[in-house]
Amino acid sequence: MDGITLAWGILVSIIVPAIGTFIWRLSDELSRIGVLLNRTREDYIKRSDHTDELDKVTEHLIRLETKIDRVNDHLLSK
Repeated sequence: MDGITLAWGILVSIIVPAIGTFIWRLSDELSRIGVLLNRTREDYIKRSDHTDELDKVTEHLIRLETKIDRVNDHLLSK
């Protein structure tokens, strides 16, 4: 019986720290992923901000198109 108890004690003293180390590393990895997710959220803009910026770009492109059309009309009229 002492041999089984000794073997069980050795087995438990090997497995428990291994499981603890595994859980600790998973916890660290989860923390790292959380930090990366927060950085990603900070780097991306909101949909409303994107829409506003896209509207500004569209307005500028329309103005450029109008100017190009005027220059083209002026050159064709000569």
